[in-house]
Amino acid sequence: MATIIKFKVDGITDEMIVPSVNFGLNSSADVSNPTQEIDFQPISVSEFSFSILSPKPETTQKLLEWITNHEVKNEAKFSINKQAMTESAREIVLKEVCLTNYSESIEENFSSTHLSIVGRKVNIGDIEVDLSQNR
Repeated sequence: MATIIKFKVDGITDEMIVPSVNFGLNSSADVSNPTQEIDFQPISVSEFSFSILSPKPETTQKLLEWITNHEVKNEAKFSINKQAMTESAREIVLKEVCLTNYSESIEENFSSTHLSIVGRKVNIGDIEVDLSQNR
């Protein structure tokens, strides 16, 4: 059963197919003092790192403008769905999104663009992590 991942971002009309997306959540905990409660640090969310395959020229142009102009996009969304499943897609939504890495791989018969993005707020299903509260 294949998994289909689609990526959509404000200001770019092309819905992009993503072969895979990588990200993580992290929180450290201080367990060194046995007489005190465990002290958890705020949650941090890694960059979302992914590739898009053979983007349209207008999509490439918009992505280049996004990173070179230091734009903050309102929203970006990953929709993750099992191809043969009838259940609704899992959604990951980032708010106030910055493009932090852009790189291209161009070969004779294939091209891909690798991106990394971060958001001020990240919703993974019903869970929201507001990174602005971690200050």
